[in-house]
Amino acid sequence: MMNFYSPISRKNFLKGSLALTAGLLLGDPQAFAASTEYPHSPEEATGETAMHYLFDRTPIEPAQVFDNLFYIGSISVAQFVVRTSEGLIMIDSGWDEQDADYAAASMKKLGLSPADTRYILLTHGHSDHYGGAQFFKDKYAPQAKIGINIIDSNWYSVIPAQNAFSGVRPHIDIELNDRQIITLGDTNIFLVLTPGHTPGCLSMIVPVTDHGEEHHVAIWGGTGTPANLEMNYLYLSAVNYFAKYTADFQVDVEMSAHGWVDDTFPRLEKLKHRRPGQPHPFVIGQKKYRKYEDVFRKMAQEAIKKYQQ
Repeated sequence: MMNFYSPISRKNFLKGSLALTAGLLLGDPQAFAASTEYPHSPEEATGETAMHYLFDRTPIEPAQVFDNLFYIGSISVAQFVVRTSEGLIMIDSGWDEQDADYAAASMKKLGLSPADTRYILLTHGHSDHYGGAQFFKDKYAPQAKIGINIIDSNWYSVIPAQNAFSGVRPHIDIELNDRQIITLGDTNIFLVLTPGHTPGCLSMIVPVTDHGEEHHVAIWGGTGTPANLEMNYLYLSAVNYFAKYTADFQVDVEMSAHGWVDDTFPRLEKLKHRRPGQPHPFVIGQKKYRKYEDVFRKMAQEAIKKYQQ
């Protein structure tokens, strides 16, 4: 059985993304280095460090990032909550029941009702993203529909648990597909099939507003590059494919479920102290977004060179 997810691949991603985002997203790498304990240089972004953060279940303070987008979860992995005129959409669900419970508590703290959740959209078949879905639905939002791409739902049903970590594999209510639009009330979320991290990985483009000003958020579905040549070719093609749609939607915001790979936590801190008229720390503009996107492309290209040897 192929291992589609390795510490080395996450190490490679971190080396590229942290080198870029420390200056690109915060705009002040010295201030970043002085204000956070997270890795802020390529040398510090080792595979061991990555695994430390991936399994750090410490809860983060729930945050409203945009008028209609909320960020909740743990240092390990976060969930996105999109507020619409007809209910809530959750993107990813954390590891397990513990994360489901914390998600519900975080939503309540933000003034949201977990019972209003209508969709739980899963980016891919690793249990840090799907493991909390069934618990959350059963305990808090029985009317919510859980969705994932059928390739990944079939994949994680047969792959050994250790390859997809472990966790309760949810009952899938709806199949999510390439170029599908999930509509709830006044909000349309655009899905793109981006295989590589897993065979059926999905990335998403979410419309948001900041005090009424429109922006588009890209959520790349799987950060780590694969541990074999063929899947890295697929990963690279997926980066290029997704880039066509991020350009069409004029994406100017990137966010990751793994906040320790893209400076999410220090940016959340900046957002908390943002004053009227100051720029939004998550709005980086289309040009800088393309540079961020290019990190994934370069990581795949480096991995291809490695596995060709």
